[in-house]
Amino acid sequence: MSNQIKQYTEEEMRLLGKKDREFQDYLNENLSADSETYIRSHATIIGMRVHGKAPKAETLEDIMSVYEASDRRFLFALRLLSVLRPHIWGFDGLVWRIKPPRLPKAV
Repeated sequence: MSNQIKQYTEEEMRLLGKKDREFQDYLNENLSADSETYIRSHATIIGMRVHGKAPKAETLEDIMSVYEASDRRFLFALRLLSVLRPHIWGFDGLVWRIKPPRLPKAV
């Protein structure tokens, strides 16, 4: 799990050409500074990039709620959520199902 978080974070930062503090500002751009989910320190970004430690799921869900689905931040948050909570956010989870759910067999 942590390797995927590191990989996704490094890849996103490299593609955007952003350093830790710039990436923090980029993710926080439309988040309220008064919110509990606001990323207050670039140490969170370092933890993601170096140690593979993802922010709280609530932070990622807030990022998804303030940016459009076409925004890179939305897609980045979704990728991290699919690692953190695959049973809900993964490609076969409740939110992003690839196959239709199996219907119970009639008795």
